[in-house]
Amino acid sequence: MKLDTWLPLYRQICDDFGFDPEQDIRSANLLAGILGERSAMNFGSVRAGVPKTVLLCGGSSGLADELSLLRIDGYVVCADSATTIVTEAGIRVDMIVTDLDGIVEDQIESNSHGTIVFVHAHGDNIRAVQKYAGRFTGPTVGTCQCPPPANLFNFGGFTDGDRAACICAELGARKIVLAGFDLENPSNKEGKSRDVKKRKLRWAKVVMDQLVRDGVGFVPAGKSEFLA
Repeated sequence: MKLDTWLPLYRQICDDFGFDPEQDIRSANLLAGILGERSAMNFGSVRAGVPKTVLLCGGSSGLADELSLLRIDGYVVCADSATTIVTEAGIRVDMIVTDLDGIVEDQIESNSHGTIVFVHAHGDNIRAVQKYAGRFTGPTVGTCQCPPPANLFNFGGFTDGDRAACICAELGARKIVLAGFDLENPSNKEGKSRDVKKRKLRWAKVVMDQLVRDGVGFVPAGKSEFLA
């Protein structure tokens, strides 16, 4: 998603949730300072490796059951907490998109074995960026939701799931197979308001609808030829 499409949505989201854009900028600058030039270098190297069709795993409560019914053969992307479920199922993860509120140690471990990780900075995760961002020693790219500083990227997206879809689209994916996605019934997460999560997922749908208008197709995992 281009910035001139995303930023008006971002301003509406800030108004809806009362977010402070200055805190987003602070977090983005912090992440840019930690990752430095390797963020931009890693993004350049990953672009050629993403196929036209990818499997994108979200963190809904039904993900493990969905995975147990599938034989997966292709490029696998995980949105944050889905990483733990997918790796526990014995499936190799090719890309992780995270704002560092899942089990980050599992993401760091995958990254150390070559999984590309897109680490996201926003105003609510400054402490997590300080604690974890420098521990990703494998290929790592920084993203943000405000106008990006040098070496960070903003391809749109609000939650880890729809942001991952935006990143995949930017990298050339045109068919995104969805597993573990439920935009109506968010999974419970300790310390997180379910009602707030529902509001966030409504914005996630807005973002994904825009990607559809831009030519990206979304297919439920059980209906895709990508999986048998």
